[in-house]
Amino acid sequence: MLGVWLLSGPAQASASEPMPDMRYIAGEITWVDVKLGELQLRDEAPRGSRAITEYRINRQATNVTDPSDKKFLTLGDLRPGQRVAIEFEMVGSQQEKMARKITVEPTPEPAFQEAFGDLEAIDVNAGTFVLEEKPAARREGGRGDLSYFAFEPREIVVMKSPSREPVRLELNPGDPVKVEYVVKGGKRWAHSMTLYSAFPEVVGETTTTTTTTSTTTTR
Repeated sequence: MLGVWLLSGPAQASASEPMPDMRYIAGEITWVDVKLGELQLRDEAPRGSRAITEYRINRQATNVTDPSDKKFLTLGDLRPGQRVAIEFEMVGSQQEKMARKITVEPTPEPAFQEAFGDLEAIDVNAGTFVLEEKPAARREGGRGDLSYFAFEPREIVVMKSPSREPVRLELNPGDPVKVEYVVKGGKRWAHSMTLYSAFPEVVGETTTTTTTTSTTTTR
């Protein structure tokens, strides 16, 4: 009987222990510092106040995953702007919110956009240029809006209409160009530039879809 008591005693004790009171919330990360063990989240519940709340995070106690649970993620993969779901509990005398599980929602790839206009300035070494955008209604005259772009000098694709093949080409201020770009990190990142002798009457009539990389222009 003693042996039975030794085997059954701990099981009964653990079964009587209260389970943690886990809570759930979803929102957007506004700030994260792994060393300090802190994460701030903006609540995006439909009826919420969109208040920013702080959560404690810990490399040993906080699990980071994706919805499919197929990617190996860590706290170091968390970034401001990410949408996440947090499973947390209240701990300690101060009733701090301790994140136990953070599920990172997949981020869609940024969509490509197009801009037409005259090249105002370009700095190949810095990887920046300024475009005087001219929508179809203002291409025949008038001043357009100035837009600023960044690009990777070794990766941008440069073409000359009507060809769709990358070429080595020197672009100069005043050149009419079409720019394919994506918005990342608050910047317009140019993927390709197409030089025209004159703008086409119909926007996109010579749209280029190539993704081949090429050496950019040199000044």
